[in-house]
Amino acid sequence: MTNKLLSRKIEEMADTDQKTRKLWLKKTNNDFLQPLVYCVDVANNYLIKEIIKECGFPKKENIGAKTLKKFWLLVQHQDLDLKLQKECLENCDFDLKEKAYLTDRILLSEGKKQIYGTQFHKNKGKLVPRPIKNRKELENLRKSAGLEPFSEYKKKMSNLFPF
Repeated sequence: MTNKLLSRKIEEMADTDQKTRKLWLKKTNNDFLQPLVYCVDVANNYLIKEIIKECGFPKKENIGAKTLKKFWLLVQHQDLDLKLQKECLENCDFDLKEKAYLTDRILLSEGKKQIYGTQFHKNKGKLVPRPIKNRKELENLRKSAGLEPFSEYKKKMSNLFPF
């Protein structure tokens, strides 16, 4: 049985997260929006920890698959709390695809190379993938995690974030 109150809280947090980020991406020259995204992440960090303290790590069985994906999105944006990301990766039943994205984020935060090629950054005016550990195995690893081929993903990312 799903916890409707918890699901609603997570959905509201994710909606705020996404609205703030989309606004920031549209108006990158606006100096106050990046700190606003940071403030949303800090507030969500506190709320995520409260959810875990009160209800345990969210699972599909108690909040549903759709809401768990939104919870994953919130955790994905907790780059300043590596411990929380690792705990959620280990204890939440995220789909393989979401686990791949979160794994790459964690590895990069630890100064390591990503495995699945999910993370990009701006470099000299272009969107480029962050360092990838094993390019030869990349397509097989992506496929095993339910991710599209890297070339398709790279094109999609470049369209989403044209610099």
